[in-house]
Amino acid sequence: MNLGYLGLEMRRALRAPGTLLFTIGFPAVFYLLETMLFEGMVPGGSPADDYAATTMIGMSAWGVMTSGLLVGTRVVHERVVGWQRQLRLTPLTGSGYLLGKTAVGMFVALPTAIAVPLVAVLAKGVTLDVTGWFHATLGVWAGSLPFAVLGLLIGQWANKDNVQNFTIVGMLVLAMFGGLFMPLGMLPPWWTTLARFVPSYWLAEIGRAGIQPGHDALLAAMVLAGWGTVLSTVVVWRYRRDSARL
Repeated sequence: MNLGYLGLEMRRALRAPGTLLFTIGFPAVFYLLETMLFEGMVPGGSPADDYAATTMIGMSAWGVMTSGLLVGTRVVHERVVGWQRQLRLTPLTGSGYLLGKTAVGMFVALPTAIAVPLVAVLAKGVTLDVTGWFHATLGVWAGSLPFAVLGLLIGQWANKDNVQNFTIVGMLVLAMFGGLFMPLGMLPPWWTTLARFVPSYWLAEIGRAGIQPGHDALLAAMVLAGWGTVLSTVVVWRYRRDSARL
């Protein structure tokens, strides 16, 4: 990976405050709203602090996932203005370009993985042990990798007219069916069965493994790695196909 190119991309990401506001501000605000509105509706007499911690995981996962998916909008813009074509004429390799974009997606996701748990601590008094916080922050952040790759795939496939539609619809589908907007314990059992087929469920599973028994972070990491491998293969194929047209 070209470190100079990576540094350039990270500086460009920091100069987009709207993106940072969307990926950090929305999950934090939605966390506060959801805990205020639904905290008294937790099923089975579950304690409110457990609900606050579970919702924290869901909103944090939603934020880092969205950060990854938004990579696609930047890729489409570069394709439209011809920047990607110009980069293909430089010593920067295709793998360096794709790895750089993926790294930037994870770079943008990192503040979200910290901000939402911080809000949970300050506003709701959520407390976890060291292992729990590791899962809830760094674990969830690391799990954003396949979503950055998915964002790359959207960017390589979509165009400027439909990239926002692909991104928003994809984000909503993954969040809803993955159980990020609402703890799965408050949803019908069949929803959990369905959720296991989408990667967003396994992203949140990494965080849930640190706060509740019966969740397997290692299995979740393996499933996400599988998703990342498959998506990476498709992204490389699509990028090479586009390069062959030059």
